[in-house]
Amino acid sequence: MTTPPPGVRPAPRPLPAAPVGRLRLAAVIMRAGLRSQLANRADFAMAVANGVTYQITVLLFASVIFSRFPSLGGWSLGEILLISSIRMLGHGLYMLFFGNLGLLPHLLREGRFEAFRTRPAPVLLQVFTYEAPVNALGDLVVAVASLGVCLSLVDIAWTPAAVLFLVLAVASATALELALNLHIAALVLRFRGSESLFFWLDNTAANFGNYPLSVFPAALQAAFTFGVPIAFAGYYPAAWLTGHAASVPFTPLLVHLSPVVALLLLLSARTAWRAGLAWYARNG
Repeated sequence: MTTPPPGVRPAPRPLPAAPVGRLRLAAVIMRAGLRSQLANRADFAMAVANGVTYQITVLLFASVIFSRFPSLGGWSLGEILLISSIRMLGHGLYMLFFGNLGLLPHLLREGRFEAFRTRPAPVLLQVFTYEAPVNALGDLVVAVASLGVCLSLVDIAWTPAAVLFLVLAVASATALELALNLHIAALVLRFRGSESLFFWLDNTAANFGNYPLSVFPAALQAAFTFGVPIAFAGYYPAAWLTGHAASVPFTPLLVHLSPVVALLLLLSARTAWRAGLAWYARNG
């Protein structure tokens, strides 16, 4: 290794090779952010409590419905809890690893996004690791508890294939939420008034994504399957696990397509994000 001449600063160390190096970098930044959050235990506890409170509110609403109707669209309480558990687990993992994407409007207003563009690390990685999303821990606590209750109410033979299917369903739910929010983030880079779409998507998934698709009108069934496909984040995989595949709208083949839909959406979201970033570089 040669020594640079006096007065000449050495070249900065290159970033670790992707993707392993970037994952390691993200883990280091997230650990640092988590330690910072833990420095104030009261704030940490409040953030976790906020996540728990929000998800419990969603479950309480469902319990009120079931106090009046023992089943919905032929689905029992335990089966519907499986829909919501898959979706909430996916949502909790999204919030834990990628939830800072919703802070993009704030980063743009405060000028922090400009600083991200001048650093050698990928812009999107810096957005994801901007701060430790502690409230996601509350989301995950409620989701795991909901899944535990669900498993005590449903009669499913948990073969290795069924367990693998459940794991893929949760991973697909995470990827779907990431892809949909990344599409919105690409719009926010171009149209600042579009930031309200983050809240719209979150509320839509929480209000409609926890129930069987068959209880909604045909227009909403099509919208949540082919437009904003939140049904693949819980309903369709739960239909296969609970034996409702034959009764799903459109075609039973949809119960197997969550990973495919998530992958296709992620690819289109990556393209949209890169296009939005390029547009922002020219016009932002």
